Amino acid sequence: MFAPGDDEVSSVPGSSSGRADAQARPGHPLEVRRVVRALRHRWRLIALTFLAGIPIGVVIAMTWAPREYTAQAVLVWEPPPTFVSTNPQRDFRTLVDTIKLPTALAEVRQRMGLSLTLESLARRIDADAARDSNILLIQGKAGSAEEAMRLTATLTQVFLDGRTALERARAEERLRALGEEISRVNDALSGARERYDRFRQEHGISDLALDRQAAIEEAALLRAEVHRSHVEMGSEEARGALLRSAAHREHPKVVLSETQSRATEQKLVVLRTELTARRASLSDEHPEVQGLAAAVAALEARRSGAPELIDQTVGTNPHWSFLQQGLVDANVGREAAQKKWQSFSRLEDAARERVARLSALEGQASLLLAEIHLAENRLSGLKAEQREAEATVHQAAAGFRVLDEAALPTLPARSYRRLVAIAFPLLSSLCAALVCAGLALRGLKLWTPAELAFWGGAPAVAASAWPTSAEGLEELALDLGEPLSGASGSTLLLALDPARASRAVELAARLEPGAAVSLRESVPVRDATLVVWDKPGSIQVLRRTVRQSARVLVLVEAGAHSLFELAAVRRVLGGEARIGFVVLGLGTEFADSPDQVGDVPGFWLTPPSKECGS
Repeated sequence: MFAPGDDEVSSVPGSSSGRADAQARPGHPLEVRRVVRALRHRWRLIALTFLAGIPIGVVIAMTWAPREYTAQAVLVWEPPPTFVSTNPQRDFRTLVDTIKLPTALAEVRQRMGLSLTLESLARRIDADAARDSNILLIQGKAGSAEEAMRLTATLTQVFLDGRTALERARAEERLRALGEEISRVNDALSGARERYDRFRQEHGISDLALDRQAAIEEAALLRAEVHRSHVEMGSEEARGALLRSAAHREHPKVVLSETQSRATEQKLVVLRTELTARRASLSDEHPEVQGLAAAVAALEARRSGAPELIDQTVGTNPHWSFLQQGLVDANVGREAAQKKWQSFSRLEDAARERVARLSALEGQASLLLAEIHLAENRLSGLKAEQREAEATVHQAAAGFRVLDEAALPTLPARSYRRLVAIAFPLLSSLCAALVCAGLALRGLKLWTPAELAFWGGAPAVAASAWPTSAEGLEELALDLGEPLSGASGSTLLLALDPARASRAVELAARLEPGAAVSLRESVPVRDATLVVWDKPGSIQVLRRTVRQSARVLVLVEAGAHSLFELAAVRRVLGGEARIGFVVLGLGTEFADSPDQVGDVPGFWLTPPSKECGS
């Protein structure tokens, strides 16, 4: 009758029906019972495959299954005392991450003579840092215990050698930089010393601090001498005034000697002479002067009458001469004290001026000295760093110490033997099951109404075992006869396979004996209840006939058509056609499957457009 061409079948995946949502289609894409039936039918083959896979899996596990050994080395990070960091854990983590650098992996590969890629070698290496400690764990993985130990030991040695070389290179670079810096600091120190020497020569100082201290001490001594000279000058002036006052009271000429008849007068003369002498050098409030005055007053009170002069000698008054000599000495002392005071005052002023000048120069000198001291301190620090860098160059340390060297592992860390021995029989039986399922699904043939409805995108109206079972034709006629008699409009009946068009004619004869219309007749399609497509024709004629019909019944043989052929039916007949499938030759194993799938009542209703047309 009709069959989709190769172009229709190949274009199905790109059609609108091929892009429709699977949930909107009736039925389901695969009848699971088909697969279960195929597996159940060949369960002996699957069981035999499983049993045969057990010894084969054991042999493969013992011979080819890989095993993985892991060797471990333990190192501790010991940073140098000069190491300063704000985040030591981050720095330690950075050092750990350098173990898997491409250069380190390439060195390991070269030393061990491996042919692995760097990525493969990196996967066989693990480096981890212990939490909150400086412990580093290096692990090497290999297929044998000896290879794992050798890999771990080589990796540890490469890491330590790399750290040592890096520290040595860093120290050499630091040493070169320190040499240049020391040269610059030496030049700066020489310039600072030259500027300070030139400053001292310009201002005539040797050591500013000592010179200023000596000037201050000298000014203090001169100030004391000035005060002492001023006091001495004042005392000499007071002494001269006293001597002048005493000299005014004395006469230049006095009786030098006389003879008296009373001793009281003589004693009084002696006391008066002594009193005058004491008053010349002492004040009147002095106890000796007051005592002599009291004695003189007492003798004067006791004397009686005028003394008798027996012999008298007149000459220069010795008291007056003594006072005059004392007055001359007082004047000389005052003049000497005054000159001394003036001289010390000038020297004090000069010392103060020198102190002030040195104090003014001290600021400039302090800047120059500070520059020298800074340069000297910087130079000493750089030389100490230079000595440390030289020691590091000659004896560079990696900063890591091996606590536990890599040992030969006794047991594999990971073995796939048990997994292979268990998985191989399971995989073998699974492959056998997949092969059996594939044989059941070969050709992607459709067998059940649910599968045909899903891939055809139309309901399955009825299903029957006919023509395999002759009784099925009668049952099929009963299933289709009642709805067909109640349906309005014409129904087109055709076979999907043109070679089986006779079955459509036979079914139509059973449904409508004498009333079914063949296209070979000249009766219009719209006037017939059941129309049988029993003559070859073009696709255009078929589509025109479909448009004239209210519905189309397509006879489909179970297991005779692929899903691509069913999916192309609607494209061939037209997108607006109301299609229903009648499944023929349904096997007994699917007898309990639903014979109607989809909107079967809606299929038998007449479309509004067909009613208006009629």
